[in-house]
Amino acid sequence: MMHQTQKTSVPDDDRVIAFLHIGKTSGSTISVNIRRGCHDCCMQSCSGRIDGWTPNETIASQRIQSYYHREFIPHDKLNQITTIVTAVRNPITRFISAFAYEHPLNSRATKLTHRRHVWEQFSCFPKISHLVKAAMGRAEIRWNKAHMNALREQAKQVNTVQFGKRYSRPKSIQEVVQPINCTELARMAFGLNETSMDIKQSVVNGSHPFVNHMTFDYRQYYQSMPPAKELFVLRQESLWKDWEHVNFLLGKDNPKYQNWPAVPPFQRVERNVSHQYASQERWKLQDVQEQHWLCHLLRDEIRTYLMIIIRAVNLNGDDLSNAVSDVDRICSGSGSVE
Repeated sequence: MMHQTQKTSVPDDDRVIAFLHIGKTSGSTISVNIRRGCHDCCMQSCSGRIDGWTPNETIASQRIQSYYHREFIPHDKLNQITTIVTAVRNPITRFISAFAYEHPLNSRATKLTHRRHVWEQFSCFPKISHLVKAAMGRAEIRWNKAHMNALREQAKQVNTVQFGKRYSRPKSIQEVVQPINCTELARMAFGLNETSMDIKQSVVNGSHPFVNHMTFDYRQYYQSMPPAKELFVLRQESLWKDWEHVNFLLGKDNPKYQNWPAVPPFQRVERNVSHQYASQERWKLQDVQEQHWLCHLLRDEIRTYLMIIIRAVNLNGDDLSNAVSDVDRICSGSGSVE
């Protein structure tokens, strides 16, 4: 799965640039600051923003020609693209944020409308701790509660006596509703025992139980970043600094942008969904042991995250060291997950 990590540079005159939005990395903030901030996947015209203009126009906004989110860039489009701009975040905090964002108990904050199957899946995981423990084979909730309740309702129905006659049970309760094993479900949430192709196919046909920001992780998006593509990376932890630097790099070799004004302030999307309307403890790991477990479960994700940073033409060795230190701070237990 892993590609080489060599940096790739493209002559400025040849650049065809796309923004690849990885969920829960400040991609929504970036999208409202680029002129072509609409999804190519949704059959919308990307010749301009839906509202006609972005007020904080920058060189990056002028030059980014397409925008992809929660999808795989089609091969015909990928062949035309030379340069990808994307955003990243510490994989541990990104995963926890994705869990909080998708969780039905946080729907008042996210404004998401959840279908019944989402409630059923997350009934295994009232808290992030339940998910981590289940994936490690230490599930506190062994079977999906919503399905168990459905089983009980089925049992009541088949044992009901109406008009003096007891209805026979045509098939076993287990054949009517199959409960979900929470351990198996948790391992699917982390993409364990599945190849990238398995996940991709199940996402495309809608059979994957977690078609959301947990499933669409760095490993999935990295398929749209082959070695021949130039890569600019914005880190959520230093988003404004990186945004300014990327704009500078996209303008310095092009006479058209030599006299471009300074990068204006971000037009922000404020959506701190993990701390609204629900207990903050629900989205926090309980102890150092759980931090170690989560780091173990995300080990391939962490590796891919670091490879993305290594390949970024706008980042250097110090930036990589800082990213490694930030991950180690959590995984060693010397720092909490914020």
